[in-house]
Amino acid sequence: MAKNPDYRLASVQEVLDHWRHWNGDFSGSTRPELHEVVGEGTAHRVYTLRGAPNWVLRLSTKRHNHSVNNHSAELASWRRAASAGLAPRIGCESKDGQAVITQRLIFNEVPPREHAALLRSIHALPDSSPPLSLKKITAQYWEAIAHKSLTELALDPRSANISKDLELLDSESPCFCHNDLTPENIGRSNDQFLAVDWEYAARGNRHFDIAIASEHMALSKRYAFAKAVAGNAFKEANWQAACRVALLTTHLWQLAVNNTTSEALTQKALARIWTNHE
Repeated sequence: MAKNPDYRLASVQEVLDHWRHWNGDFSGSTRPELHEVVGEGTAHRVYTLRGAPNWVLRLSTKRHNHSVNNHSAELASWRRAASAGLAPRIGCESKDGQAVITQRLIFNEVPPREHAALLRSIHALPDSSPPLSLKKITAQYWEAIAHKSLTELALDPRSANISKDLELLDSESPCFCHNDLTPENIGRSNDQFLAVDWEYAARGNRHFDIAIASEHMALSKRYAFAKAVAGNAFKEANWQAACRVALLTTHLWQLAVNNTTSEALTQKALARIWTNHE
């Protein structure tokens, strides 16, 4: 048994106790046990399972309420993507959605072509939910920042130039988006690349989703990536606005959740972006 106290959590015990009923190809003869931590993000921890080498347990450790989806909505998006071969299989989840048994993936370098193809396929998934408003999301982050008395560190999303960008993106025809498809959230099963971490998935802005996914890329490669994903839907003005807004949302999220922001995303640094755009 793992020494980490997470193994005592009721949600963890629940999914492990249901090992005989996991969906998929598990055929072990004994109850799997929590083993080693192999991944940890801002909202979850991933464990290998002794006795089930092809599966992992993903445990929610989220300590904020700024995700787009609650556990139920996240799992619904995840299952929809998994049924289309775009996300890992879910073997079992706890009743509260905190613990999920899922297919184990390999995480290493993701070729840009496969990255673009995966995001393009996600955008093609059908979805009829209400669209996500970037203006509303940034306003919620700002409200949380104001509640913490940190507005002197933040760039106000209500300013005229920023509001113009947000309104432009919100007026665009929405599609289903992952909204956090960085390379760290892409794993591989054999030769198939799959997306994990669906807590921000929603019907939203295509250009913004691409901007978030490609922030790690050099400028020229990022532009080519955007055109490859968006195809005929690519719009230059929307793309430039999305790149600015992607930086803004990360800046505001960091302050709302962590009470601080990175040196590259300070209020002063971001203000220059909109000043240079005028």
